[in-house]
Amino acid sequence: MNKNGSGHGGPDPDAALTPVTLALGLRSTAQSLGVIGRALGTFAAQGLDLQIVREETAGPDGVAGLIGGEFQFAEFGSVPVVQAALDGHDPLIVMAAEKLAALHLLGRNGITDPARISTVGVLSAAGQTGFSASQILARWGKHDATLVALGTYPAIYRALADGRIDAGVLTADYKLAGEVAFGFCELADLGQALGYQGPVLATTRRLAAAQPGLVKKVVTAYVRAIRLFKSESEQVIPVLQRHLGFVDATQAAAIQRFYARRFQDRPAASREGIQRVIDSFRARYPGAADMSPAAVYEEMYLESALQEGA
Repeated sequence: MNKNGSGHGGPDPDAALTPVTLALGLRSTAQSLGVIGRALGTFAAQGLDLQIVREETAGPDGVAGLIGGEFQFAEFGSVPVVQAALDGHDPLIVMAAEKLAALHLLGRNGITDPARISTVGVLSAAGQTGFSASQILARWGKHDATLVALGTYPAIYRALADGRIDAGVLTADYKLAGEVAFGFCELADLGQALGYQGPVLATTRRLAAAQPGLVKKVVTAYVRAIRLFKSESEQVIPVLQRHLGFVDATQAAAIQRFYARRFQDRPAASREGIQRVIDSFRARYPGAADMSPAAVYEEMYLESALQEGA
């Protein structure tokens, strides 16, 4: 396979690339595949000029930008996607590198007992981190804990390291680094405990209906980015290190190995995981009782890409 990941030679150097816009919910490895694919040429191989127009736009704000047409695609959690659909909008999941989120509730150095938690750092109260934290705290009977919305993973990481919060919701890359650097302690593996679908690639049904070929090309570029992530570590690690911004090369290599084992060769979303998210909204949205994963997930673009050798 050549550097652009196409497996069929590079794009025509004289052909104009089609701009396509993307937002990233979080600065994390789980939401790095657009960055990896752009750097290693999988989008250019599809004739696309991927433009990452927003970063760290997680939760309801990210979905609002997608629905409102600020960007065409987004990598973010499944919880705000389902909530947007319940609110009557048309978000559409088209693939997912992971079935479960590598999302953890971590205690600061010295906090090993959930009973000692009084403050929990999250991205936003309504997004996937806040929603997941609330669910696990309720299971523990910790109704007095306060969610502290910090906006970004780096902000949660710093607050936890400085002892300004008792616990924080972070992805596995921050967990791996923080356990070594600051003595963070895992209080809960939220992906395993809750079973919610992990980060997804989403667009809207309007765009998919109007430009199905574009959606297939984007999905193809992502599938090939996953393959390069798993097989071309020497190229991936420096890109990943720059994207994360808080790890050295050794830490980035450990993170790449961890996610290379997690990312799916066939990156289909989990219908069971999506259904668990839907069910978790039943108390707030009567319509959740009648919603199925098909309301927010369509696999045909992935199937088409794979059938054509993506």
